[in-house]
Amino acid sequence: MFGTAFGQSLVGTFERPIPAEHIVLYETRGNGHLPMDSVSIDRVGRFDFGKKELPPGFYQIGVNGNDRVDFVVDPADPVIEFAFHGTPLQRNINVLRSGENQRLWAFKLKSREGQALLNELQQQREEASPLDTALLRHLERREMNIRGGMARALDSLISIAPNGQFAYAVNTDRRLENAVTGGPPLIRKEFNFSEPRSLRSSAYAKAILAYLQTTQFTSDDALQRASDTLLLAASGDTACWVYAREQLMDMFSTYGPDDVAQYLVDRYVVGPGALAPPDGRLLQLAAEQLRLVNGASAPDMILVDPRVPDTLHLSSVLPEYAFSVLFFYSSTCDHCHAQMAGLRQLVLDMKPSDLHLIGIAFDVTLEEFTTTLEEERINWPCFTELKAWGAQGAKDFNVKATPTFFILDRMGKIRAKPMDHEEVRTFLERNLE
Repeated sequence: MFGTAFGQSLVGTFERPIPAEHIVLYETRGNGHLPMDSVSIDRVGRFDFGKKELPPGFYQIGVNGNDRVDFVVDPADPVIEFAFHGTPLQRNINVLRSGENQRLWAFKLKSREGQALLNELQQQREEASPLDTALLRHLERREMNIRGGMARALDSLISIAPNGQFAYAVNTDRRLENAVTGGPPLIRKEFNFSEPRSLRSSAYAKAILAYLQTTQFTSDDALQRASDTLLLAASGDTACWVYAREQLMDMFSTYGPDDVAQYLVDRYVVGPGALAPPDGRLLQLAAEQLRLVNGASAPDMILVDPRVPDTLHLSSVLPEYAFSVLFFYSSTCDHCHAQMAGLRQLVLDMKPSDLHLIGIAFDVTLEEFTTTLEEERINWPCFTELKAWGAQGAKDFNVKATPTFFILDRMGKIRAKPMDHEEVRTFLERNLE
């Protein structure tokens, strides 16, 4: 871990017996949490992590995997002590020592109460007549009052220790929200991507996403240049840079564009721009990316139709067509259904020898599979193993979301990974001239 560290005692008590023998300490990294240490819970419910050097920022402690609570580390609090009345921990926490965490959990309680009131208002809106304008205005005023009360409570809490870590996190998040309207230049000005304290909060992941979402596509390499800028901004701290690289790889390898993920692999994972060696997980991501880049040979998956006993190898059908398009979908996916009319027309418009569209459904039952074929008037062959996301095709092609498209040539080479039926059509029209 990086950043200024100091001695910190973390102790607590479970006032009632719980079904756990150990409690785990996690460090926050953006929107993820990494296990750091664990200690036993003794017979009377006490736990003591001893004196640790914890850099300022957010952390978690938890039992039984996902039963966790947030806490904040700040130099002003050399001792953090909790008492838990039961589980789940979120509903049964009492901060005995640590002003920063007392303020944090006071706001969490206020926020929880406010959200419950907002949920009630939403229910009343749904039940109200759209013609009852007086009631709707009243509900709108109540919502403004509730949100205003939550904001005032937060302002009051951070004013108690304006230089503390809790106030720092709140103000960082607020500056980021205000900067989004100004786009990447203002985000970069207001958010320090090399600040470890920001890394140990959820704001860091939000800042990366906001920067990419507000990037203007003035050129084909706009996202590559945005990635360069983010990694340069994070390079002042190794831990921040490593996390930024991991986040960018995760996003682009999952959602595309594929060429950006490939650029990150070539330059920052195995290339000259790597400020730190990749860990095993990042190497696996890079390997998956390299395995399925444009120009690579596609996996030879088996095509299964549960209505017939025979199966096909993908490689056996590719040579008959100029291009084959794999359409990975699910019958329960609305975005997939939105593609089907365009695909149906595309099949009608193309010569049979030019295009072979192959549907691969991540379905569970034969009924949902055949119902989609009938209702959408599917005019291309479809296959399914009836194993949902456990299907071999999902693993072979590293499919992370539906719909997903791959365009293969007759030699089985991956030629493109379009986003939708319109990009499929554009590719075919350009390459079939």
